[in-house]
Amino acid sequence: MTLRFFRKKAGDKDDEPEGASKSSQGEDKKKTTRRRTSRRTSTTRASKGASTESKATSETKAQAKSSSAKSSAATASTPSSATKSSNGRRRGRRGGAGRRPSGAKTAAPTTTEAKEDMKAAEPAPIEPGSLAGIMGAQQAVLQELAAQQVSTLKGLQGSLSAIENKLSGPAGTGRSASLAERPRIAIFVDVPNIMYAAEREGVTLDYAEVLDFIVGNRELVRASAYAPISDDPDEELGTQKFVQPFMDLGYRIVTKPLKRYANGTIKANFDVELAIDVLTMSDRLDIVVLMSGDGDFRRLVELVASKGVRVEVVAFGQSTASELRTVADEYINLSEHLQQLRVRR
Repeated sequence: MTLRFFRKKAGDKDDEPEGASKSSQGEDKKKTTRRRTSRRTSTTRASKGASTESKATSETKAQAKSSSAKSSAATASTPSSATKSSNGRRRGRRGGAGRRPSGAKTAAPTTTEAKEDMKAAEPAPIEPGSLAGIMGAQQAVLQELAAQQVSTLKGLQGSLSAIENKLSGPAGTGRSASLAERPRIAIFVDVPNIMYAAEREGVTLDYAEVLDFIVGNRELVRASAYAPISDDPDEELGTQKFVQPFMDLGYRIVTKPLKRYANGTIKANFDVELAIDVLTMSDRLDIVVLMSGDGDFRRLVELVASKGVRVEVVAFGQSTASELRTVADEYINLSEHLQQLRVRR
């Protein structure tokens, strides 16, 4: 029975016409082609779906990153929002794409706090405006100190100039108008020369009146009387001939012991002492008055006059050397003023 069945099937196929077999073959080819086309289409669709899904996944990751950054900033600024984000649960897409691991929640605030600590530890930058203000204040302080030093130096310079003019200035320079109107004067008296000349005239001079007469309205700096004294130490100074007329009258008395020579003469020469004192003081005087008629002082008068100091010679006319008169700026003859200057008995 089986053999018959297979034979029958085979016979049936053999009995089919040739056109029918060809058409069946064409249909088979079409079916195969359709299957291949459908497979390609499904493959293409699958690839497109995969690419679309990958794009969506990348977009989801980017959104997750931005949302995590926003949540970390919100956590750093407001503690309440940070508490909600740490305690609450965020819903994302299916498959847990929007969820974050618990470790990321604590990492972000920790990093932010570290950054804030680093910023707080850094020194505050100095703004240009504030720096300019500080420099301006320092410059103002330095200028004020410099001005104070300049004023101090000017004061010291003025004081030094005043002292210099007072001590060593030339006659009539650097002094006030009141002092310029009253010239500074010093008187140097050759006591033996004047007293011997007065004895020859037969008069005794009142040396207080002589002092007032010579000074007048000028400023007296010093009046010095060069008087010899006895070589006897037991003799009182106030009773001696050349000292007593000048005692307590405003004179500075310069003494020198008398010298006794073998021939019995006694002499006391003050030329050197008087000349040294005149030259020393002349730089601080306007007028030098020499009370002597001795011609040995001619060179002294010339030297003092060469410094610009006025020299006046006061003596008795008959006892004054002519060469001394010629070099003096002014000569005063005491013989012409005896009524005023002599001692009244």
